[in-house]
Amino acid sequence: MKIIGSMGKKTENLKIDAKKSFLKRIAKNVKVSEGERAVEDILRCIYRNQPISTKKIGQYVKLPLPIVSKVRSILERESLLKRDDKGAVLSKKGIDFVENELGLKLKSDMKCPVCSGRNIVFDEKFEKILKKHKTYAKLRPQVNTMIDQSFATPETATARAAIMADRGDLEGKRVLFVGDDDLASIPTAMTGLCSEVVVLDIDDRLLKLISEVSKKENLNIRTVKWDFKNELPSEFVNKFDTIFTDPPYTLNGAVLFMSRGIEALGDNGILYLAFSHKPVEEYIELQKSINNMNFLIYELIPGFNFYEGTEIIGNTTFLARLVGKNLKKIEVNSEKIYTGELKPTLRYYQCMNCKKIHEVGNKVKRIEDLTCECGGKKFSMIKRAKVKQK
Repeated sequence: MKIIGSMGKKTENLKIDAKKSFLKRIAKNVKVSEGERAVEDILRCIYRNQPISTKKIGQYVKLPLPIVSKVRSILERESLLKRDDKGAVLSKKGIDFVENELGLKLKSDMKCPVCSGRNIVFDEKFEKILKKHKTYAKLRPQVNTMIDQSFATPETATARAAIMADRGDLEGKRVLFVGDDDLASIPTAMTGLCSEVVVLDIDDRLLKLISEVSKKENLNIRTVKWDFKNELPSEFVNKFDTIFTDPPYTLNGAVLFMSRGIEALGDNGILYLAFSHKPVEEYIELQKSINNMNFLIYELIPGFNFYEGTEIIGNTTFLARLVGKNLKKIEVNSEKIYTGELKPTLRYYQCMNCKKIHEVGNKVKRIEDLTCECGGKKFSMIKRAKVKQK
């Protein structure tokens, strides 16, 4: 009897191991840092939302679209998925696998259908602000990828203002934007709630646009050109109540921009951080830095921020509301804070006019410097490739 019992236990383990081995094999093939959990998340997303597009899957599971696309292709080859005009759908074999091997049962997504998990809904006031801001967002220049620019949608910029207002971080408060390529200062100032709104940024083009809109709308936004590799001028030290920053998507960049925010806050205050979804190991390092600064992650909303023209990375980042007491800066290597400095890459853009593909990052350093032979100046990024460092 003992032998039979032992054999039964081993058979069960073999079944579990086979499931894990299958997921692990796919994760290894596509080189996803999150491992088999990422593959399981993709399957769960499809199970609950089918049919669903690759882009929507990427936004849901917070993974780059090339990764999602590769996983989807493998699952199709394994006959777990089938194609539908509206997106990915599980086959009969796929449904059997996710229900019997993964134990999935929930067949619908329980996220709020109104706010899509953002925890904020616009009232009439913010709908009016959004309508105006959409007009001004169209005036933004081409992104400068050398400094990790990627513009948030007008809805995102307005949602940032709305959530800060809802949490009581605008009324009578002095608000500083440590960088503002998303123009979130504009809907923030349009609320009429702040005692002061200041924007520090390195990009003259954006500062000029913000100033022009501020003058037209009588918003009184103060703009100052500043490179955050340098400490803040003394006039901005210990003067603000609320900070908002969407820093370069590197640990060094995030820590540096938050440290500048601490300079502006002084001992205590609120800092909103928009940052990209990362593998768990990188999240842990970011969390350690946040803790060492004496910030509490009071709220964190995944997928809060959506960006224009960044389908390659799934379009979303999280928003965290950090509450600080007895704050402390952390010194980092400020010479390398942008993705291109730490992880050099080649980017491939497709001309939206003639569809020709161009390489950016070698002879042409920035997308801003690219003009297609057909005269086209609008491009869509289709893929990236890492540069091997010597």
